[in-house]
Formats: sequence, structure tokens, C-alpha cells
Amino acid sequence: MSAGEELLELAEQGDARAVKRAYARLLRSNRPDDDPEAFQDLHACYQHALARCRSGSDEQPHALETTHAETPNPDVPRRVLSETVPTVLDPDSAAREIILHAGTASASSLCMLLQERALGWSLQFRAEVGWALLGHLHHEHPSLSEANFNTLMQAFDWDDIALDLDPLWLAAVARRCRQAWRLLPASRGALRIDYERCSERYLSAQETDEAVARLSEPRPRWRNRLDASIPTRSRDMPYMLAALEYWPVEELPPGLDPVQVGFWARFGDPSHRVHLIYGAWRCAITGLFLGMVTAWGVYSSPAVSASRGGLIIAAATLLVPGGWLLWRGYSALLRWQCAHEGDARGPAWLRWAFLPTAAIVMGAAMWAQRAVGMDGLLLMALDRALAFGLALIALTRARTRGPDPHAEPNGLPLVLSVIWPLAGIGVSLLFWAMDLRRNIGAARR
Repeated sequence: MSAGEELLELAEQGDARAVKRAYARLLRSNRPDDDPEAFQDLHACYQHALARCRSGSDEQPHALETTHAETPNPDVPRRVLSETVPTVLDPDSAAREIILHAGTASASSLCMLLQERALGWSLQFRAEVGWALLGHLHHEHPSLSEANFNTLMQAFDWDDIALDLDPLWLAAVARRCRQAWRLLPASRGALRIDYERCSERYLSAQETDEAVARLSEPRPRWRNRLDASIPTRSRDMPYMLAALEYWPVEELPPGLDPVQVGFWARFGDPSHRVHLIYGAWRCAITGLFLGMVTAWGVYSSPAVSASRGGLIIAAATLLVPGGWLLWRGYSALLRWQCAHEGDARGPAWLRWAFLPTAAIVMGAAMWAQRAVGMDGLLLMALDRALAFGLALIALTRARTRGPDPHAEPNGLPLVLSVIWPLAGIGVSLLFWAMDLRRNIGAARR
């Protein structure tokens, strides 16, 4: 008995489940890759057998209804037959059914659905469903998790070289579907996990909902500026965009407001002037607050004179802004010195001459202090701070521009510069000479 005859014989009994089980068993010996013609014949017989089963199930309820109409008996329960759902033969309808199921189901459930539907598909129809499904994913961007998208990609062989699909384009489609899935309320847990991977900071469920609301809801400009004045929010929002796999050069994730995303994405660029603006604004507010508290304490004390009280208030007001400006200037100087030759700004000779010139000036200033006899706690602290800063620049420059930029820094020269400033200056010149020799050797090769 051939495979087609076996299916037709089962179809005469009207058992569609037996036909499907037999078809699944016969597919093992009639694979489409080994013998395409035998598979086409088997599939045609399978479709014909299912049609006969459906036609038989349609006639049987009609006969039962006629019998019950002739001899009604209310004590006998009416027989209910389960009708088999016909196989969908439209590629677009099949693709939409898979998308609806993949949006809410797990990867294992989606895999079982695809295996069940593939029993009634030919190779050509399977390819048509795959292309229709890929078109819907590209134009509509439904919410799909990474596991479900990978399941669809493996089921329809989208990563096959023979299909000649651009891998970057396919990765962009997968990213858009993942973005839409992460923005769903039911997927906020996965979004929090991705955020913690980017920032290494824990974010509560309420904070995650608030961050998504800042990116998706249109808000006035003054409210954004007020939120950006809080350091944690201006720091967290770029990480949230990174968790959503958004970069300024990419397409906006579905469901987000472009104005809100453009406002918060600027904080992800360390060199953007928005950090300087809002940093100065925070320091100004903090300085005014400290000045007001100091003024209240000074004027409530009768032992402090007016001139001395004014100096104390000014020092308290300018303490935080002045320290912030020094830190910003030193950070810019450190980045300029540690940048590679192709990324640095300004002439190369100026970068190379800065560190030895600063070391000579600091050494001469210390010698002049001792020669004149200028001693004091403030001058000692200033000398050690300058020596520490110079040694930190030299060490960071040698490490970042060396063969192993991620090596652990050596803190012994920094401790030495605090204990003995002249030794710190000498160590800075030593590391500068090592960096100069390494770069000259690399340029000759």
C-alpha cells in the first residue's frame, strides 16, 4: 500500500486526527529535501484526505439532525461533533495568525504552533508565508521578544545565505520588534534587566514606569529642564535609551515621543554642552543655598564683623561652583593629554611639551618657596595637590596609550607624590619619557 492510499483509507473512516498522525509519520520517509516529487504527491493526498474528512463530518451532523427531528427524545443527549479547523491557505492570513500568537506566547508555544501549521504546508506555501511574515514585521513592527524572533528566523530560514537577505537589515527589523516588546507594560521586567546591564544600577518598577513615561509622553520644556536638574534622572535616561537599543543615528523606537527622546539623548554624549549647562545650574543652586545658610549663621552671631562675615558668605557661596569648575577643567585637561594622536585637538608638540613644562614650573615654584622661606599649611597642601594632579595625568596617559589600556593602575606613585611632592614630579617625568619613547618607536615602525 502506498503512502497516498493509506491516507485515503484513513479518510474514509472520517478520522482527521488519524490522517494527521499518519501524515507526520510518512513525512519522515518522504522528506522534501530528499525526494520533492514524492513529497508533493504525499501532500496532495493529505489535502484530499482532509477534505474528505471535512465533507464526511459535515454530512454526519445533518443526518443526526434529521433522525432527531423524526424521533424526538428529550432524555437522549444530542451528540456534538468537534469540527476540525480548516487549514489556512492564504499566506497573508497565516502570517497574521503567527504574529498574533507570537506577540503573547512563549518561544516553546510558538515553536509548537509552527510545527503544527507546517504539517499542512507545502514548501512553496511555507516560503510565501515566510516572506509575508517578514513584510509585516518590517512595516508594522509588532512587539516580539528576542526568543520569538529567533524562533521565526529559524523556522523560515531567514538567515539562509540563499535568500540573499541583508543581515544588517534583518538585525534592524529584529531590533524594532524588540523595542516595541520592551515598551509593553508586561515586559517592563525585561527592560529593567537590560537597564541594569547597561548602568549596573538597580531600578525599581515605579522608576522604570516613570522613565518610560518621560520618553513616551509629550511634556512642556520647563518640566524637562526641571527633571534634568536632578542628577540621577539626567544620568538614568541615557541608560534607559541604551536599554531600548536606541542610538541617535538609528530610527526612533515605536511609541516614543521624538522631542522627548531628542532632549534626553543629549545627556548620553559626554562632550555635549548640556552637561556644562545643567552642571553649572546645579552648582549655582547649591552655592546659593549654602550662602543663605551661612548668611543666616553669620548674622545671627554678634562676634563676627561685617567685613569678615561677607568674606565667609562669599567663600561658602563660591565653594561648590569653584570646585566644580576646577574639576571640569582638570577633566578636560586629562582627556586632552590621554587622547591618541589621531583624536587629539591642537598641535602635537603642545601636548608633548605640556607635562614637562608644568613639572619644571612646579619644581621652580617649590624651590622659590623654600628660598624665600614661605612655609605654611595652605602652601604645603597646594604643592601636594598639584604634584598629585600631575602624577595622575602622567600615569593615566601612559596607561591609556600603552599596550594594555585596561590594566590595573598603580597607586604607589600617587601616594609618593602626596608624601614627597618632588618625588611625584620626578615620577611624572619618568612616565612621560616612557610614553614618548614608545610612541616614537611606533612611529618609526
